[in-house]
Amino acid sequence: MKYDASTLGNHDFDAGIEGFVIQLPHASFPFLNSNYDFTDTAMEGKIQKHKVFSFDGIKVGVFGLGIELQGLVPKDLFRNVRYNDPVAVANKTAQHLKYELDCNLVICLSHLGFKYEDNKVSDVILAKQSADIDLILGGHTHTFFTKPEEYQNSAGAKVLVNQVGWAGIYLGQIDFFL
Repeated sequence: MKYDASTLGNHDFDAGIEGFVIQLPHASFPFLNSNYDFTDTAMEGKIQKHKVFSFDGIKVGVFGLGIELQGLVPKDLFRNVRYNDPVAVANKTAQHLKYELDCNLVICLSHLGFKYEDNKVSDVILAKQSADIDLILGGHTHTFFTKPEEYQNSAGAKVLVNQVGWAGIYLGQIDFFL
């Protein structure tokens, strides 16, 4: 499928953090995550916070966010991985990509989930509370969209949110013209 990048989800810890590390060499693409702190774990130095791609002179900044593992994944499987507030991290990362690395487009690979009944951080909350993200490609809630949903971010600009379910049942395509 020629993936350019991926983010981590809670099931990536099903075989423990060491099990995930063993599988990393089989991926021909980077795993990106900005809100997990892997210091003092087997994952330290193995996950990039973000990556910039260049397509015909267009710079695309991509970063990943993961869901709170505590209460979702047994502690012995994720060990000392620390979770940082995804909205704060996303805003800092997106700002860095857009203004310091001069990206024309900023994409967040999210494993936060589309939306919840409570105030749990989700793709919708992230979209509304972000300022420099253009597109959120989400996972975790296995939501099937026929087209992206559009939200207004904290700066009054449009941000798109999309999910395509799970297990490759559907593939999504979004075209940006710059």
